[in-house]
Formats: sequence, structure tokens, C-alpha cells
Amino acid sequence: MSKPTSNPSKKSVFGWYKNHISAKMICSIILLIVFTCAAFSIAESKISSRLTNELEDQFDLRLATSIQSMNAYLESIPENPADIDGTGNEGYKKIKAKLESILVTDTLENVYILSNNTGKEQIVVLTGVDDDYGTDYAFSDDMKAAIDSQKMTYSSIYKDEYGIHKSIFLPLKDRDGKTFGIAGIDIDASVIPATQTFIFWFTVVIVAVVIVIGVAVAFLLSRSLTRPINKLVNATQKVAEGDLTEEFALQRQDELGTLAGSFNAMRGNLETLIHQISSSSKVFSETAGNINQSSNEMGASSHQVALSMNSVNEGVSEVVVSITDSTSSIVEVNEELAKVTSEVTGMQQMVHEVSSYSKDGQVLVEKTLSQMDVIQQEMKQSQDAAAQLDTRSKEISDFITVITHIATQTNLLALNASIEAAHVGEHGRGFAVVAGEVKKLAEQSSEAANSITELIHSTQQDSQSVLASIEQGSQAVEKGQQWIHEMSENFNTIFNGVSSFSAQIGHLKESLDKTDRSFELITDSMQKISGITEEQSAGYQEVGAAIEEQSATIQEIAGAIRNLSQMADELQASVQYFKVS
Repeated sequence: MSKPTSNPSKKSVFGWYKNHISAKMICSIILLIVFTCAAFSIAESKISSRLTNELEDQFDLRLATSIQSMNAYLESIPENPADIDGTGNEGYKKIKAKLESILVTDTLENVYILSNNTGKEQIVVLTGVDDDYGTDYAFSDDMKAAIDSQKMTYSSIYKDEYGIHKSIFLPLKDRDGKTFGIAGIDIDASVIPATQTFIFWFTVVIVAVVIVIGVAVAFLLSRSLTRPINKLVNATQKVAEGDLTEEFALQRQDELGTLAGSFNAMRGNLETLIHQISSSSKVFSETAGNINQSSNEMGASSHQVALSMNSVNEGVSEVVVSITDSTSSIVEVNEELAKVTSEVTGMQQMVHEVSSYSKDGQVLVEKTLSQMDVIQQEMKQSQDAAAQLDTRSKEISDFITVITHIATQTNLLALNASIEAAHVGEHGRGFAVVAGEVKKLAEQSSEAANSITELIHSTQQDSQSVLASIEQGSQAVEKGQQWIHEMSENFNTIFNGVSSFSAQIGHLKESLDKTDRSFELITDSMQKISGITEEQSAGYQEVGAAIEEQSATIQEIAGAIRNLSQMADELQASVQYFKVS
């Protein structure tokens, strides 16, 4: 099976884009143009849609205004379009003249009245046509929708053999309130697609002009930039090959001109640097030999000093061990004392908290006692109010008894009046009716009085229950006050005991703090002595290590100097690669 090969043309195009800055510039500008054209297209679509919606709204407003004017006229005249039976009808002539006037005044296409009253869809009145009555005309879906919904209905923009239109339909009713047809108005809507077409082609022209100008600008701009860049590339290739003799000149005032000037300055500085390196490497090679001999002698002396410092360091280390053991013992005692002090401090804080809680409890008990006094006063007021309510209920019961007696007397009077009216005969019939109504009213008053009596009796029973409950509540409040007084005395005893214990803990804490400070001073002193001794030991060790490192460094320096001498020779050979003036 053979391996698939890549497309040569695709690789060539990618290589051209990758290896040429002009290709990247042209592609970037073209991409920007594409985005700009896309933005123009989106803007065109949005503008066209918004303008179309605004135009349709204006058409709907014109149609609504015209058909409302037409409907107002039809409602103001005595003739009804449903009564029109031919072109000779007076109502037909009057209505058609008005429709023709609306057509001219509002600049409309057609104004008409259609009917389907007899099951036949036909024209009743149509502007611009003489023999219009009775002509068959099939109702559109929008017309049927207007009749079904009994609402004014707008059609969408539609096209037929006569042009592009937008219509409005309004259901019409006969004298019995039954819908017999519709009133309709057509308006020329050709301006909407014409406007959309104009905006589309205008956008196409703008996009085409932008593309042509953008491509031309991209080509010219890339050409003006790549020419001097190519010259600079050739000059840098010569410098890379070691030729520093040729100067690069570019007569431009922009960034490329600045780059060319900087390149010439770099070439000159590089040429000067090559001269300096060539002369300095010769001097450095001679000096390196002398330094190498001196470093060997210094290394031998440093080794003897390092041996002496090691002996001194061993004696100091023994002193450090002894001081460290003493310091550890003192630190352990100090730590135990710190633990005791910490526990006493915690105990003191706890005592303070207990004292604070007991004080807060005492305050809370006093507030509770005060609130119990308020509750007792309110219970007394409630007891007085309940007693007064019972007294008022008894008074109301007495009033209801009087009302019941009056209703009974009124009922008897109404009965007597009915009897007297019956004796009078026909002349007393009206008075008998009034007497009957008075009797009904007296009976209703008696029933209401009985209901109120039952309600008052129930209220009196509830009042007695409330009085008993309030009395029990008052007794409970008095017992609560006694208990709270005893609780307040207990809190005072607790608070005094806690305060005394807190004072004793405070004295113990002060003694422990003084002892702790003394141990801290001793510990600090021992640690300082130990630290100083350790620093001396470390200092001796560092001196010995530094001397050994110095000896090793001197040997490394000697080796480095030998390497530098060799590198100076190699550098001298490398400088010979460059061609300088």
C-alpha cells in the first residue's frame, strides 16, 4: 500500500503565506475586509427589517384611521349598508360618494364594502367601479378571520396582478346587530419591497467598492513595506557571513528608516568590537600566564592556615556542649512554670466569666421582677375591664328586654290595625298592607332581640370565666414575684463569693508572673552566653572552611586562567573569520 501524498498546490500556498510578510499583510487586510462586509450585510438586514416594520406600522396607522373614519360615517347616517339592494338605492349613492371622498383624501387604492349575508360573497360598494353591486368576490382568509373574531384585522403585505398591497378589514352589522359583511381598505405597499431592494443593492455596491479599494490598498501597502525589508534582509545575510565592510542605506523617515539606521550603527559597533577583541585577546593571553604562577603560591599558604584553625575549633566546641546542657535544664524548669502560669491565667479568666455571668443574671432577675410588677398591674387592669364588661352586658340585656316588649306591643298594634282595616273594607286595604309590613318588622325585631339576648348571655358567661382566669393569673404572678426575690438574693451571694475568689486568684497570678520573669531573665542570659560561644565556634569553623574554600578556589582560578588563556587563543582565531576595513 502506498503512502498518501500531500497536495503540492496546498503546500505551495501555505509556504507562500508562511514565508512572506506581504502575504500575511494582504491576507489580514482581506480578512478585515470580509469582516467589514459581513458587518455591512448584517447592518443592511437590521436596517431593512426595522425600516420595513416602521413602514408597516405607518401603513397600519393610516389604514386604521381611514377605516375608523369610514365606520364613524356609516354609524352617523340613517341608511345601513345591509339595506342596499342595487345601484339605484339612495343609501348606495350616499355611501359610495363618501367612500370615493375617503379614497381621494387619504390617498388609498380601494375602499369597499363586501357582503356574505345571503350565503353569497359579493361586492356591495367598490370605489372606482360603476357597475359594482352584486359582483361575486370570494372572501380571503383575512376577511374571514375578521368576521370570525369580530375585530379589526390587518392583512400582511401581498402581491396580485394589480400590484403590491396591504389591507384592513372591519366587520359590519345590520340593524338587528347581526354581522352581514365587512368594510375594507387597500393601500399601495409597493414602496416597502422597493425600499428593501434599494437598500440591498446600495449595500452590495458599498461592499464591492470596499473590497476593490481594500485589496488595492493591501497590495500597495505590502509592496511599499516588503521592498526595503528585502534590502535589509540581504544586508543582514552579508553580516551573518562575516562581511562588515558594506554599509546599508535606506532613505525613509518611518520606522523602516529608523531600523536601517540602527542596523548601520550595529554594524559599525560590531566592527569596532571585533578590532578591540582582537587586540585585547593578545594582552589577556600574556597576563593569564603570570596570574597562574601567583595563584599556585597562594594556595600552599592557605592550606597551612586551615590546619591551625581546625585545632582552635575543637577546644571551643567542648565549651559549647557544657553551656548547652545547662541551658536545656533551665529551659525545662521555665516551661513547667509557664504551664502553671497559663493554667492560673485560664482559671482567672473563668472566674471573671462566672462573675460576669452572675452579675448579668442578677440584672436579668431585677428586670424580670420589674416586668412581673408590670404584668401584675396589667392583670389588675384586665380584671377591672372584665368586671366592667360584665356590668355593660347586664345593662345591654335590660335594654334588649325593653326592645322585646316594644316589639310585642308593636305586633299587637299591627294585628289590631289589620282587623280595623278589614272592617273598613276596600278603603282600608292600603292601611292593611302597611299594618302587615309593620307586623313583619315587629316579628323580625323580636327575633333579633332574642338572638342578641342569647349572645349577651354567652358573653356574660365568658366574662365570668375571664374574671376567674385573671384572678388565678394574679395569684400566680404574686408567687412568681416571691420566687424571683429569693433568686435575686441567691445571685447576690454567688456574686460576692466569686468576687472574693477572683481577688485571691489575682494575687496568685501576680506571684507567678514575677517568678516567671525571673526565670526568663536567667534563660535569656544562658542563651546569650551559649549563642556567643556557638557563634565563636561557628566563626572558627567558617574561617577554616573559608580558608579551605579559598585554597580550592585558588586552584580553580588557576585552572580557569589556563582555560581563559586557551579561550583567548581560540577567540583570536575566531576573529580572523570577520572581514573588517
